[in-house]
Amino acid sequence: MEKEFEFGLVLGRFQGMHLGHKEIIDITRKLCKKTLVLIGSAQESGTLRNPFQLETRKKMVEKIYQEKDVMIGALDDLTNENDISFEWGRYILENVEKMYGQKPDLMVYGKDESRKGWFSEEDSQFFSEILVARKKRNISATELREYLVQDCKEEWKRYVPEEIWDRYDDLREELLKLDCYQK
Repeated sequence: MEKEFEFGLVLGRFQGMHLGHKEIIDITRKLCKKTLVLIGSAQESGTLRNPFQLETRKKMVEKIYQEKDVMIGALDDLTNENDISFEWGRYILENVEKMYGQKPDLMVYGKDESRKGWFSEEDSQFFSEILVARKKRNISATELREYLVQDCKEEWKRYVPEEIWDRYDDLREELLKLDCYQK
């Protein structure tokens, strides 16, 4: 089957990889010859909202996607992770083009009101977008981190791709080293 798009982009912080992330990446892979999973807020770690190191997040994605059609990259925030602006959207597109030699022709992400503020009409005319309903999975990385802290392994496993189940102890240990996660 011929794929409809050449180059798809999935952008997320992946501060705990869950089945919703996997679904978004899988949709992109089905539609695109190449998929870029771009780990955002790459410079952030060690905080309540962004506890995991970039390398930890990258390893989670790599463990699930080892195929040649999936590339994994990283992108620092332009200003801060709450920057909802056309400048942010342009920053994404320019950096992807600089790193990979082309802009995406498809972007797939979880349906989120803030995404509407990322791209100007001018910038968004060059790619298609697919918004995946978040309610279908009804999980967040924040909840996953709480399962890790509370040592609720079976609950955590319900929402996490099986390929990374063996990372439970390492992820939990990384969280519990942080003052903000010690209770």
